[in-house]
Amino acid sequence: MLFSSIKMNLEQYYVEISIFIASVLGGLALKDYSVSFIKGLKFKLNSQFNEGEKVILDGEIAMIIKIGISTTIFGVYGKDGYTWRYISNNKIETLKLEKIVDKDLHADSIEEKKLRLEKILRGETDD
Repeated sequence: MLFSSIKMNLEQYYVEISIFIASVLGGLALKDYSVSFIKGLKFKLNSQFNEGEKVILDGEIAMIIKIGISTTIFGVYGKDGYTWRYISNNKIETLKLEKIVDKDLHADSIEEKKLRLEKILRGETDD
């Protein structure tokens, strides 16, 4: 008798329980998508990195091909040639990503520093 009364109560609330479980599962799926969307938007709006720029991605020279809502595509110059690497925007903040500003920029050698100092002492301007 006790089991039949519990069974009737469960049957009575079957629809409500099903809706609750479906909304919890839907909410969890929506949370993951929302986090990915927000991180993608944050990376896209970040003025430090733009599509077409060269970067160093985990030690490899790469180019930002496309910054999407959930995925960013990097063109990577590796030992296998030029490949596209699809990276979820959730993982971008965990990667070492460096922007290449000027590949020809280098620190002055001792000789260059000496020549610049001599020019300054002679009153010549650097052009």
